[in-house]
Amino acid sequence: MATSHMNQTLELPHKAYLLPEAIPMWPPAWWTWLVLLAFILFIGLMVFGLLRRHQKRGYRREALTQLNQAQMSLSNRDTIVLCHELIRRCLITENKMDLASQPAPKLIEHIDQQLKEGKRFADLDPSFIDGPYRPHLELSQAQRNAIIQTTQDWIRKHHA
Repeated sequence: MATSHMNQTLELPHKAYLLPEAIPMWPPAWWTWLVLLAFILFIGLMVFGLLRRHQKRGYRREALTQLNQAQMSLSNRDTIVLCHELIRRCLITENKMDLASQPAPKLIEHIDQQLKEGKRFADLDPSFIDGPYRPHLELSQAQRNAIIQTTQDWIRKHHA
């Protein structure tokens, strides 16, 4: 008796209450395409912005390359002159002509406001400011490296 009872199909009353078959995932809803388009546009704009930023900051890479190439072959005075020149070129590139045209003490004072404590030009040897005007300038290797390193740090991180 148990076997005949299992072969029979069980009919449930009220078939209207049963759930329909699973809804297919494809094609997606119409708004899925809008979300996908917005995501692609967002990624495209991010890439475009990063590329533009990279191009705008090309002057920094060029200045750092010049400083690295010249740091060993130049005299102490010429190294300081190059550092001053690169700082002024960076400011001119950023359309800060009025700041770039200031005398060295005022320029360095203004630049030091942007730098962190301990990495300021004022912390360097005083010959950094008046070095271009001295015919014979003697710096130790540590002082020379500090001047070059501080200039490199400013070129990398200055704010336009």
